[in-house]
Amino acid sequence: MGCVNSRCCTLQETSTPRVSPKLGGTVEPKGDVPQSSSSDEETERVDQLSHFSRNRDSELGIARLSRVSSQFLPPDGSRSVRVAPGGFELRYSYLSQRGYYPEALDKANQDSFCIHTAFGTDEGDHFFGVFDGHGEFGAQCSQFVKRKLCENLLRESRFRTDAAAAFQSAFLLTNSQLHADVLDDSMSGTTAITVLVRGATLYVANCGDSRAVIAERRGKDIVAVDLSIDQTPFRVDELARVKSCGARVLTLDQIEGLKNPDVQCWGNEEDDDGDPPRLWVPNGMFPGTAFTRSIGDSIAESIGVVATPEVAVMELTANHPFFVIASDGVFEFISSQMVVDM
Repeated sequence: MGCVNSRCCTLQETSTPRVSPKLGGTVEPKGDVPQSSSSDEETERVDQLSHFSRNRDSELGIARLSRVSSQFLPPDGSRSVRVAPGGFELRYSYLSQRGYYPEALDKANQDSFCIHTAFGTDEGDHFFGVFDGHGEFGAQCSQFVKRKLCENLLRESRFRTDAAAAFQSAFLLTNSQLHADVLDDSMSGTTAITVLVRGATLYVANCGDSRAVIAERRGKDIVAVDLSIDQTPFRVDELARVKSCGARVLTLDQIEGLKNPDVQCWGNEEDDDGDPPRLWVPNGMFPGTAFTRSIGDSIAESIGVVATPEVAVMELTANHPFFVIASDGVFEFISSQMVVDM
């Protein structure tokens, strides 16, 4: 998603956004504040009206989703929207491209993305998401999640007051709904990286190994700052967590006896030689996921793969010209800094 003073950001193998701001603006109440009633009946009536209003707004917002998300980009390849509370222009573009698989040249693109400007009924909210499906039904899983996650967020009672908590709840509910659906997610699922722009505040929710990166001006340099941390066995904390749930963590070479299976340190993702550490059940050769969190993957849940997102919050300034969200189809091959430099 890009901003007025920046180049336009493009996301590959999914969707791409960026941002840049002139901050400002406060909201002040207008009119007289009515005196509150001391009666329990009046308090209950106000609560009921508030609940009704919240439900009405969420349903109106959900009704807008299909209309807003079906926008096509104009010939110049980008679209822009004013972010009212933040006082800046948000310019965004996107690209989704099937990866190259020499052994499966006709493999379908299982990624999905969504762009909602505005998101729901609040013109100050804008939502961007990238969903990287995997497994036999990965494409269907990513489509399911991109739709349900947005609906669940808008219906979450804390969405207006505590967006971070709302993200946690919406991700877990979406995961439960996917498990309950007729769609087979036993060995299929999707990662999810989402960004909510609310005025000058970014809420970044990540589940899996897709990534969000923001560009930051530091003197004459533009530096890439990761807004999410890939959830893979390369992370010491994630490795310990899934092993405590019974996962075996080994590369394919270790599984096949070509490398020492007792070695449980694989460097970092930049050192990956195309054979990353994967998760396996104690006495089987599945599921083999290279991530430690996802939505779906019901079998992998038994060895610690969870749908709980990590949520980061940051304030935009004039030193943040744009941000990018993309699947690991991008970041598996080029670094965050290389993406920003492009």
